[in-house]
Amino acid sequence: MTAFNPRHLARQVPAATWQAYLSSRSIAIPESFDWNAEEKAFSDALIALLEEFEPDQQALLHAELRHVHALATQKGIDAILNASDNDAAIREDFGKLRNHDERAMWVLVNWPQTFMTAEALLQFDLGVGKRSWKRQAIKVTEPVSREAADIEGLQAALSEVLSKRKGPRRACHVDVCDRHLDGGVQISVYVEDDPNDLVEFVEEGMRRRTTRPATNLALVYFPASGIVDTVGRGGAKVHQPLVTLFARHLLKQEVKPEAVKQPMFYLNRLRHGLDLPEDSDIDLAAHGIDRIRLRRARLRSTRAPICDFWVGVPADQAEHCVLAASSAHLKDHDLFRGPFNIVEALISIYFAPAEVGKRGRVLNIDLKQSGISNLQDMGEEDANLAERLLRAWRVSEPTEVELALVA
Repeated sequence: MTAFNPRHLARQVPAATWQAYLSSRSIAIPESFDWNAEEKAFSDALIALLEEFEPDQQALLHAELRHVHALATQKGIDAILNASDNDAAIREDFGKLRNHDERAMWVLVNWPQTFMTAEALLQFDLGVGKRSWKRQAIKVTEPVSREAADIEGLQAALSEVLSKRKGPRRACHVDVCDRHLDGGVQISVYVEDDPNDLVEFVEEGMRRRTTRPATNLALVYFPASGIVDTVGRGGAKVHQPLVTLFARHLLKQEVKPEAVKQPMFYLNRLRHGLDLPEDSDIDLAAHGIDRIRLRRARLRSTRAPICDFWVGVPADQAEHCVLAASSAHLKDHDLFRGPFNIVEALISIYFAPAEVGKRGRVLNIDLKQSGISNLQDMGEEDANLAERLLRAWRVSEPTEVELALVA
């Protein structure tokens, strides 16, 4: 990510959204300030205005705008949608906004709690696939307890395990939040680290003060598959107790985690359709693709009693996809908008006929949330295309090679 500079946001975010943001912070703006100025003149005037604020106010604004900048990426926008329990409203607004910078600021103004949750989700997402990440299976599909007593029990247990043998008990705090697109539940753990003598500038001088920094661990549990992802420094001595204590206190189960080799698929991201995102470089016409549709899906309830529903449509290319069929027939009870996770999916790709009068071929991508698929059964060219599409829809994770390139 590029270094933060408020001038970037001044150029990228339109005047109306800046006005809404500054107004939400109860910041008085001179009546002479021209909100209708031409873009460059407006951004220059805005920077000049921000530089006139008192130092304390500038520091607060710059700190908050750094958070906006951090979420103004595709991963950040995905985290916002993942954090929202009403992503239809956010998506509707996103379609009217200019870019990710404006979208991130708009969410901060209008859905501040979603913004804060998205930051925690993004921090976890950025650790997936890196050295501090581990994926395990616990073979448990129980709902996560949100009871205060259970969370306090987990905090106490983690504090005991993560504290040094000699010395005071380390403070520990646990937050629980839903990942609505992924169908997961995230447990964010904050543990007191060793004291730090911080040297900082204060007005015209410097001072030293002792701080109690927090180190961050996180766990994401996928109830539909019993898969658990953990991110945090410390290796097995941290990841193993984090999973077992989570299961003991919030699932009420004793588990023996097992390593998972294959990556999982985030099938809930298919519930909004198969249009390619703006940043995709896949040219469907160049591949001879006429149409792509979600032809079959298996959905599992997230609330008791647990049950599965299959939704399927005929194989003919002219038929609707399952998203349209479910919406048309079930209306207010549409399975893809209710408390269900997609645990299996069949995506059909229809190619244009090679010759006039003949039927085009069909490539079917069969996926299970746990990571099982038919990709290994495809030819090399078809498998490469399928993998690129799944990454574009953000259903699958980047390969090790791609992660190494961006590390």
